[in-house]
Amino acid sequence: MQLKQNWTVLAGVFAVATAAHGQLVVVDPVSIAQDALNQVVDLAKYVEMVNNQVAQLNNMAQQLQVLTASNRAAGDSAQILNVNGGSSVMQALQIRGNGQSLKGVIQNASGLNGIDYNTFGLYYQIDPVTLSGIPVRRSAHVYQQFNAIENTTANYASVYDDVTNRRMSLRSQMSDTVCRLQASTTDAETQKLNGVLIAQSAELHGMDVELANAAQVAQVQDIGNRNDIKKQLHQQHESLAADRHDALKKFGAMMVPDVNSDIRFGRGAQQ
Repeated sequence: MQLKQNWTVLAGVFAVATAAHGQLVVVDPVSIAQDALNQVVDLAKYVEMVNNQVAQLNNMAQQLQVLTASNRAAGDSAQILNVNGGSSVMQALQIRGNGQSLKGVIQNASGLNGIDYNTFGLYYQIDPVTLSGIPVRRSAHVYQQFNAIENTTANYASVYDDVTNRRMSLRSQMSDTVCRLQASTTDAETQKLNGVLIAQSAELHGMDVELANAAQVAQVQDIGNRNDIKKQLHQQHESLAADRHDALKKFGAMMVPDVNSDIRFGRGAQQ
């Protein structure tokens, strides 16, 4: 009887154990490890993506800094409206100068001025009488060409003084422009200052041309005067030759006797 009871208890325990075994969760270590590995890989990819985005942002920030620095260095040309030296060089380029044209010099020439002009006491004035005190009537027209030369020399002196003063002022302005170029902080300002410097250099060359033109006016007028003197000498020689020929012709006619009336040939006595 006792043995039968023990088996009954054992069977009950086994049944309970079997029922309990059916309710336990089965744990798979391989599956858990694979899931963890997948999560690690996904996390690494996410970190890499974030790092790439950070790198792109850094590159964009650097590009923005470079662009900002470039814009700062280039400057805005539209904002530079009043370039130092620009207005003064524009005014200088509009100055005509004191030089007269050759036509103006000739039109202003006067024979009376040619007689009286002595270049501020540098030359002797033409005396209206001879050394013995005899008055001399002089033709004013003859002295007009000489006054034209005197006008050209006075014109050159006026241009020289004017150009010299303007050159000194312009060279000072050019020096200031160069200093501003050295201190320029933007490319736009540098380009505009270079434009001003080029204009100033052109004006400086233009002043030299003014001076050369004034000298050429004097040279051309002197050439014209020399040519007229040679022409007058040539016409005097021709006139003198014609007078001599006429005088010789008249003298020859006078030396030939008139045989019809000359008594030496018996003509006058018969009448």
